[in-house]
Amino acid sequence: MWTYLWSSFVSGLECVLMKSVQDRRWKVRGWIRAAGVCAVLILLPQQFSTIQFVSRGEMPASEVPLGWTFIGLLTAAVVLLCFRPYIQIQADGFIVLQGPIRRHGFHRDEVVNVVPPTDWGLRFTLRDGSKRSSFVCQDTAPWGEPRWFDVAEAVTGSRPALEDPDWDRNDDDR
Repeated sequence: MWTYLWSSFVSGLECVLMKSVQDRRWKVRGWIRAAGVCAVLILLPQQFSTIQFVSRGEMPASEVPLGWTFIGLLTAAVVLLCFRPYIQIQADGFIVLQGPIRRHGFHRDEVVNVVPPTDWGLRFTLRDGSKRSSFVCQDTAPWGEPRWFDVAEAVTGSRPALEDPDWDRNDDDR
């Protein structure tokens, strides 16, 4: 019995380890997440200050629920925009683009081209002509190679070059 339990545990652990090695996932950058959390945290002392002004009669009481509503909406936006989106390439070649609200999935073989990031993020052109975007990789100024190079290489099998003529920042399709 112990041998069966041990072998089940080891085979389950191998599956978990192999899946994590084979799957690749890109999330919103850590500094962007930190900036979103800081924006919410900076507003909390202001809200408590407003509550103090209301208690002294220096501000109308309607300011307190408005402040909590704004902080709640900002928190929801930070969670949806900074912590929910990701690009995942699974071991079987299935690509998942998780956005703030919707999720798109397609197989690697359906991708015709990975277009450099536009204002809406990295764009995947599919075989049927449709385009899917993920703003996990934005059109920002990188210090080295842009992060979307890793995604493009994982999807298409070839790594774009900085001098690549397909990577045109003056593209009218943006």
